[in-house]
Amino acid sequence: MELSGVLNINKSGGMTSHDVVDVARRLLKIRRIGHTGTLDPRATGVLPLCVGRATRIAQFLTQADKEYLITMRLGITTDTLDADGKVLSQTDNIAVDPADLPDVLKRFVGEIQQVPPLFSAKKHHGERLYRLARRGETVERQPITVRIHNLTILEIDLPFVRFLVSCSKGTYARSLCDDIGQVLGCGAHLYALTRIRSGRFLIEDALTLQQLEQIVVEGRILEVLLPIGEALGHLPVVRVHPESSRGVVQGSGMAASALLSFPMEVEKGDLVRVLGYRRQLLSLAEVTVAGREFAAIDPHRIVLKPVRVLAG
Repeated sequence: MELSGVLNINKSGGMTSHDVVDVARRLLKIRRIGHTGTLDPRATGVLPLCVGRATRIAQFLTQADKEYLITMRLGITTDTLDADGKVLSQTDNIAVDPADLPDVLKRFVGEIQQVPPLFSAKKHHGERLYRLARRGETVERQPITVRIHNLTILEIDLPFVRFLVSCSKGTYARSLCDDIGQVLGCGAHLYALTRIRSGRFLIEDALTLQQLEQIVVEGRILEVLLPIGEALGHLPVVRVHPESSRGVVQGSGMAASALLSFPMEVEKGDLVRVLGYRRQLLSLAEVTVAGREFAAIDPHRIVLKPVRVLAG
Protein backbone atom coordinates (compact mmCIF):
# COMPACT_ATOMS: atom_id res chain seq x y z
CA MET A 1 0.00 0.00 0.00
CA GLU A 2 1.27 3.48 -0.89
CA LEU A 3 2.49 5.64 1.99
CA SER A 4 0.17 8.52 2.85
CA GLY A 5 0.44 11.34 5.35
CA VAL A 6 2.32 14.54 6.15
CA LEU A 7 5.97 14.84 7.18
CA ASN A 8 7.14 17.78 9.27
CA ILE A 9 10.57 18.62 7.81
CA ASN A 10 13.08 21.15 9.16
CA LYS A 11 14.62 22.64 6.01
CA SER A 12 18.27 23.60 6.20
CA GLY A 13 19.72 26.72 4.57
CA GLY A 14 21.01 26.58 1.01
CA MET A 15 18.32 24.22 -0.29
CA THR A 16 15.25 25.13 -2.30
CA SER A 17 11.93 23.72 -1.16
CA HIS A 18 11.92 21.57 -4.28
CA ASP A 19 15.36 20.20 -3.34
CA VAL A 20 13.81 18.96 -0.09
CA VAL A 21 11.00 17.27 -2.02
CA ASP A 22 13.54 15.56 -4.31
CA VAL A 23 15.48 14.16 -1.33
CA ALA A 24 12.26 12.90 0.28
CA ARG A 25 11.22 11.22 -2.98
CA ARG A 26 14.56 9.44 -3.15
CA LEU A 27 14.44 8.31 0.47
CA LEU A 28 10.82 7.14 0.43
CA LYS A 29 10.96 5.83 -3.17
CA ILE A 30 7.70 7.59 -4.02
CA ARG A 31 7.10 10.33 -6.60
CA ARG A 32 3.86 11.65 -5.17
CA ILE A 33 5.27 14.19 -2.70
CA GLY A 34 4.69 17.94 -2.55
CA HIS A 35 5.54 20.78 -0.15
CA THR A 36 3.08 23.17 1.46
CA GLY A 37 4.48 26.65 0.98
CA THR A 38 7.83 27.69 -0.45
CA LEU A 39 10.72 28.71 1.77
CA ASP A 40 13.50 30.71 0.09
CA PRO A 41 16.84 28.85 -0.21
CA ARG A 42 18.44 30.98 2.54
CA ALA A 43 15.49 30.39 4.90
CA THR A 44 15.28 27.49 7.33
CA GLY A 45 12.59 25.80 9.38
CA VAL A 46 9.23 24.09 9.10
CA LEU A 47 8.34 22.72 5.65
CA PRO A 48 5.49 20.18 5.78
CA LEU A 49 5.64 17.59 2.97
CA CYS A 50 2.48 15.85 1.75
CA VAL A 51 3.09 12.21 0.82
CA GLY A 52 0.85 10.00 -1.36
CA ARG A 53 -2.87 10.70 -0.99
CA ALA A 54 -2.05 13.55 1.37
CA THR A 55 -1.02 15.65 -1.67
CA ARG A 56 -4.79 16.24 -2.03
CA ILE A 57 -4.70 18.49 1.04
CA ALA A 58 -1.48 20.41 0.29
CA GLN A 59 -3.30 23.58 -0.77
CA PHE A 60 -5.29 23.61 2.48
CA LEU A 61 -2.20 23.29 4.66
CA THR A 62 -0.66 26.19 2.74
CA GLN A 63 -3.54 28.39 3.92
CA ALA A 64 -2.67 27.96 7.61
CA ASP A 65 -1.17 30.79 9.69
CA LYS A 66 2.62 30.90 9.99
CA GLU A 67 5.14 32.01 12.61
CA TYR A 68 8.64 33.27 11.77
CA LEU A 69 11.82 34.21 13.56
CA ILE A 70 13.20 37.15 11.58
CA THR A 71 16.51 38.99 11.64
CA MET A 72 16.30 42.37 9.89
CA ARG A 73 19.36 44.34 8.84
CA LEU A 74 18.92 48.14 8.87
CA GLY A 75 20.79 50.54 6.58
CA ILE A 76 20.93 48.39 3.43
CA THR A 77 18.30 47.76 0.75
CA THR A 78 18.59 45.13 -2.00
CA ASP A 79 16.73 44.29 -5.19
CA THR A 80 15.53 40.96 -3.75
CA LEU A 81 14.74 42.52 -0.33
CA ASP A 82 17.02 39.93 1.33
CA ALA A 83 20.73 39.35 1.93
CA ASP A 84 21.22 37.50 -1.38
CA GLY A 85 20.31 40.48 -3.56
CA LYS A 86 22.18 43.28 -5.26
CA VAL A 87 22.69 46.27 -2.93
CA LEU A 88 20.58 49.24 -4.03
CA SER A 89 21.34 51.63 -1.17
CA GLN A 90 23.57 51.66 1.88
CA THR A 91 24.05 54.02 4.79
CA ASP A 92 25.92 53.92 8.09
CA ASN A 93 23.72 56.73 9.38
CA ILE A 94 21.08 54.64 11.15
CA ALA A 95 19.48 57.33 13.29
CA VAL A 96 17.15 54.92 15.06
CA ASP A 97 16.48 55.03 18.78
CA PRO A 98 16.04 51.42 19.95
CA ALA A 99 13.43 52.65 22.42
CA ASP A 100 11.25 53.80 19.50
CA LEU A 101 11.39 50.51 17.58
CA PRO A 102 8.55 48.71 19.43
CA ASP A 103 6.13 51.54 18.60
CA VAL A 104 7.22 51.56 14.94
CA LEU A 105 6.74 47.81 14.59
CA LYS A 106 3.31 48.02 16.26
CA ARG A 107 2.12 49.94 13.18
CA PHE A 108 2.44 46.73 11.19
CA VAL A 109 0.21 44.63 13.46
CA GLY A 110 -3.27 43.97 12.09
CA GLU A 111 -4.50 43.98 8.50
CA ILE A 112 -1.88 45.55 6.22
CA GLN A 113 -1.18 45.95 2.52
CA GLN A 114 1.97 44.41 1.01
CA VAL A 115 3.40 44.65 -2.48
CA PRO A 116 4.78 41.19 -3.41
CA PRO A 117 8.56 41.23 -4.02
CA LEU A 118 9.63 41.28 -7.64
CA PHE A 119 11.79 38.25 -6.86
CA SER A 120 8.91 35.99 -5.76
CA ALA A 121 6.94 33.01 -7.02
CA LYS A 122 3.76 35.05 -7.47
CA LYS A 123 2.49 34.99 -11.06
CA HIS A 124 1.99 37.87 -13.48
CA HIS A 125 0.00 36.90 -16.58
CA GLY A 126 0.84 33.27 -15.91
CA GLU A 127 4.60 33.74 -15.42
CA ARG A 128 6.51 33.73 -12.12
CA LEU A 129 7.69 37.19 -11.10
CA TYR A 130 11.24 35.98 -10.39
CA ARG A 131 11.58 34.84 -14.01
CA LEU A 132 10.67 38.33 -15.21
CA ALA A 133 13.08 39.85 -12.69
CA ARG A 134 15.95 37.68 -13.90
CA ARG A 135 15.33 38.99 -17.42
CA GLY A 136 15.55 42.55 -16.08
CA GLU A 137 11.83 43.19 -16.52
CA THR A 138 9.89 45.22 -13.97
CA VAL A 139 6.11 44.97 -13.76
CA GLU A 140 3.57 46.77 -11.63
CA ARG A 141 2.46 44.57 -8.75
CA GLN A 142 -0.85 45.05 -7.01
CA PRO A 143 -0.80 45.18 -3.19
CA ILE A 144 -2.29 42.23 -1.34
CA THR A 145 -4.00 42.23 2.05
CA VAL A 146 -2.36 40.15 4.79
CA ARG A 147 -2.74 40.04 8.55
CA ILE A 148 0.02 40.31 11.14
CA HIS A 149 -1.39 38.74 14.31
CA ASN A 150 1.54 39.51 16.56
CA LEU A 151 5.01 41.05 16.30
CA THR A 152 7.45 40.84 19.21
CA ILE A 153 10.98 42.25 19.32
CA LEU A 154 13.44 39.77 20.80
CA GLU A 155 16.78 41.54 20.42
CA ILE A 156 18.13 44.87 19.18
CA ASP A 157 21.81 44.97 18.25
CA LEU A 158 21.95 47.68 15.60
CA PRO A 159 22.08 47.42 12.68
CA PHE A 160 20.30 44.09 13.41
CA VAL A 161 16.83 43.66 14.87
CA ARG A 162 15.53 40.21 15.73
CA PHE A 163 11.79 39.67 16.13
CA LEU A 164 9.05 37.06 16.14
CA VAL A 165 6.04 37.44 13.84
CA SER A 166 2.79 35.48 13.63
CA CYS A 167 0.93 36.10 10.39
CA SER A 168 -1.60 34.95 7.84
CA LYS A 169 -0.87 32.99 4.68
CA GLY A 170 0.68 35.00 1.86
CA THR A 171 2.70 37.31 4.12
CA TYR A 172 6.13 38.20 2.71
CA ALA A 173 8.77 38.57 5.43
CA ARG A 174 11.05 40.32 2.93
CA SER A 175 8.39 42.94 2.15
CA LEU A 176 7.73 43.43 5.86
CA CYS A 177 11.41 44.22 6.51
CA ASP A 178 11.56 46.54 3.50
CA ASP A 179 8.43 48.40 4.60
CA ILE A 180 9.75 48.81 8.15
CA GLY A 181 13.03 50.17 6.74
CA GLN A 182 11.11 52.75 4.71
CA VAL A 183 9.22 53.95 7.79
CA LEU A 184 12.49 54.20 9.74
CA GLY A 185 14.04 56.16 6.87
CA CYS A 186 17.26 54.14 6.69
CA GLY A 187 16.12 51.17 4.61
CA ALA A 188 16.28 47.51 5.62
CA HIS A 189 16.29 43.98 4.29
CA LEU A 190 15.61 40.47 5.51
CA TYR A 191 18.90 39.09 6.81
CA ALA A 192 17.78 35.69 8.17
CA LEU A 193 14.51 33.78 8.44
CA THR A 194 13.39 30.65 10.28
CA ARG A 195 9.81 29.40 10.03
CA ILE A 196 9.03 28.01 13.47
CA ARG A 197 5.37 27.14 12.86
CA SER A 198 3.11 26.37 9.90
CA GLY A 199 -0.43 25.65 11.06
CA ARG A 200 -0.17 22.85 13.60
CA PHE A 201 3.41 21.94 12.60
CA LEU A 202 6.10 23.14 15.04
CA ILE A 203 9.86 23.36 14.58
CA GLU A 204 10.54 21.41 17.79
CA ASP A 205 8.80 18.41 16.20
CA ALA A 206 10.39 18.79 12.76
CA LEU A 207 12.85 16.27 11.29
CA THR A 208 16.03 17.12 9.47
CA LEU A 209 16.58 15.21 6.23
CA GLN A 210 19.39 13.31 7.97
CA GLN A 211 16.96 12.21 10.69
CA LEU A 212 14.40 11.23 8.06
CA GLU A 213 16.99 9.09 6.29
CA GLN A 214 17.81 7.26 9.53
CA ILE A 215 14.11 6.68 10.24
CA VAL A 216 13.62 5.21 6.76
CA VAL A 217 16.64 2.91 7.22
CA GLU A 218 15.17 1.70 10.54
CA GLY A 219 11.76 1.08 8.95
CA ARG A 220 9.98 3.54 11.24
CA ILE A 221 8.48 5.88 8.62
CA LEU A 222 4.88 5.21 9.73
CA GLU A 223 5.78 6.57 13.17
CA VAL A 224 6.44 10.06 11.78
CA LEU A 225 3.83 10.28 8.99
CA LEU A 226 0.94 12.35 10.33
CA PRO A 227 -2.48 11.13 9.09
CA ILE A 228 -4.48 13.48 6.87
CA GLY A 229 -7.12 14.13 9.51
CA GLU A 230 -4.56 15.17 12.13
CA ALA A 231 -2.64 17.31 9.64
CA LEU A 232 -5.82 19.35 9.10
CA GLY A 233 -6.24 19.80 12.85
CA HIS A 234 -6.09 23.60 12.54
CA LEU A 235 -9.50 23.61 10.82
CA PRO A 236 -12.78 23.77 12.81
CA VAL A 237 -15.00 20.67 12.88
CA VAL A 238 -18.58 20.11 11.71
CA ARG A 239 -20.26 16.78 12.47
CA VAL A 240 -23.13 15.34 10.42
CA HIS A 241 -25.90 12.86 11.22
CA PRO A 242 -25.11 9.21 10.26
CA GLU A 243 -27.70 9.24 7.46
CA SER A 244 -26.06 12.34 5.93
CA SER A 245 -22.59 10.80 5.54
CA ARG A 246 -23.37 9.26 2.15
CA GLY A 247 -24.41 12.65 0.78
CA VAL A 248 -21.19 14.24 2.01
CA VAL A 249 -19.08 11.54 0.32
CA GLN A 250 -21.06 12.06 -2.89
CA GLY A 251 -20.16 15.76 -2.82
CA SER A 252 -23.59 17.14 -1.93
CA GLY A 253 -24.19 20.39 -0.10
CA MET A 254 -25.49 19.95 3.44
CA ALA A 255 -28.53 21.66 4.99
CA ALA A 256 -28.49 22.80 8.60
CA SER A 257 -30.80 19.94 9.60
CA ALA A 258 -28.15 17.40 8.50
CA LEU A 259 -25.66 18.57 11.12
CA LEU A 260 -24.98 17.37 14.65
CA SER A 261 -22.68 20.29 15.49
CA PHE A 262 -21.56 23.60 14.02
CA PRO A 263 -18.65 25.68 15.42
CA MET A 264 -19.54 29.09 16.83
CA GLU A 265 -16.20 30.64 15.86
CA VAL A 266 -16.46 30.24 12.07
CA GLU A 267 -17.23 33.07 9.67
CA LYS A 268 -18.99 32.79 6.32
CA GLY A 269 -16.54 31.40 3.75
CA ASP A 270 -14.33 29.59 6.28
CA LEU A 271 -13.08 26.07 5.59
CA VAL A 272 -14.10 23.26 7.97
CA ARG A 273 -13.50 19.54 8.42
CA VAL A 274 -16.68 17.47 8.02
CA LEU A 275 -16.71 14.44 10.32
CA GLY A 276 -19.07 11.48 10.30
CA TYR A 277 -20.94 10.04 13.27
CA ARG A 278 -17.85 8.05 14.35
CA ARG A 279 -15.68 11.15 13.90
CA GLN A 280 -14.11 9.85 10.69
CA LEU A 281 -12.97 12.57 8.26
CA LEU A 282 -15.36 12.72 5.29
CA SER A 283 -14.55 15.96 3.49
CA LEU A 284 -13.57 19.60 3.59
CA ALA A 285 -16.32 22.15 3.06
CA GLU A 286 -16.93 25.88 3.00
CA VAL A 287 -19.49 27.26 5.44
CA THR A 288 -22.14 29.60 4.02
CA VAL A 289 -23.17 31.11 7.35
CA ALA A 290 -21.35 32.43 10.41
CA GLY A 291 -21.42 30.26 13.51
CA ARG A 292 -23.17 32.92 15.60
CA GLU A 293 -26.10 32.92 13.13
CA PHE A 294 -26.48 29.15 12.82
CA ALA A 295 -29.07 28.59 15.57
CA ALA A 296 -31.56 31.01 13.99
CA ILE A 297 -31.46 29.92 10.34
CA ASP A 298 -33.96 27.84 8.31
CA PRO A 299 -33.14 24.12 8.84
CA HIS A 300 -33.41 23.58 5.09
CA ARG A 301 -30.79 26.18 4.23
CA ILE A 302 -27.54 24.82 2.71
CA VAL A 303 -24.77 25.65 5.16
CA LEU A 304 -21.93 23.48 3.78
CA LYS A 305 -20.57 23.72 0.23
CA PRO A 306 -18.32 20.76 -0.69
CA VAL A 307 -14.67 21.61 -1.42
CA ARG A 308 -12.81 18.28 -1.30
CA VAL A 309 -14.12 14.76 -0.56
CA LEU A 310 -11.53 12.82 1.41
CA ALA A 311 -13.35 9.69 2.60
CA GLY A 312 -12.12 6.48 1.00
